[in-house]
Amino acid sequence: MTYFQYIFGFLILPSLLWGEASGFSTLYTEFKKGNYATVSKGSLQYLNAPDGEKDPRIFFLYVSTEENWSQLKTKVVREIPPNFRSSVHYWNAIYLFMERALVFGESDLLIEWGKEFQKSGKQSPKYNDALLLYGLGLMDLKNESEARKVFLEIESNAPSKQVLSQLEEIKSSGK
Repeated sequence: MTYFQYIFGFLILPSLLWGEASGFSTLYTEFKKGNYATVSKGSLQYLNAPDGEKDPRIFFLYVSTEENWSQLKTKVVREIPPNFRSSVHYWNAIYLFMERALVFGESDLLIEWGKEFQKSGKQSPKYNDALLLYGLGLMDLKNESEARKVFLEIESNAPSKQVLSQLEEIKSSGK
């Protein structure tokens, strides 16, 4: 390998592939192909890079594909770039994270992020869904009065039929 090939292969090519515009497109193409390990690794490299404003869509791809729960928790808990909080993609990623917290029985995390979602994620189409998960976490920790407040908020937000059906199921099951 010549010096030029080395420079191009290891310094220039990655910047072309992982630039703001092409980074998401490249990762999303791999995501659609089902290459989740590649997407997870590439999105984590992108998110850990020190330069510039980050694309919250890549954060969503990372949360969607990372298999290592402890690594995912660490990444989500870290300081998130300020532009993420105004992005629907960020809040959709947080919703996915909350679903995993529910599956892994981490109600404390579910409540922590449910509060954050309730406070700052109102613009997300997953807002009522996230509140439902938040309420389930509260119920799991035996905080029924707070869970009822969250469920009342869902009802006042004109929830989808699916969320309303899930809420009715929770109420009828005695949870």
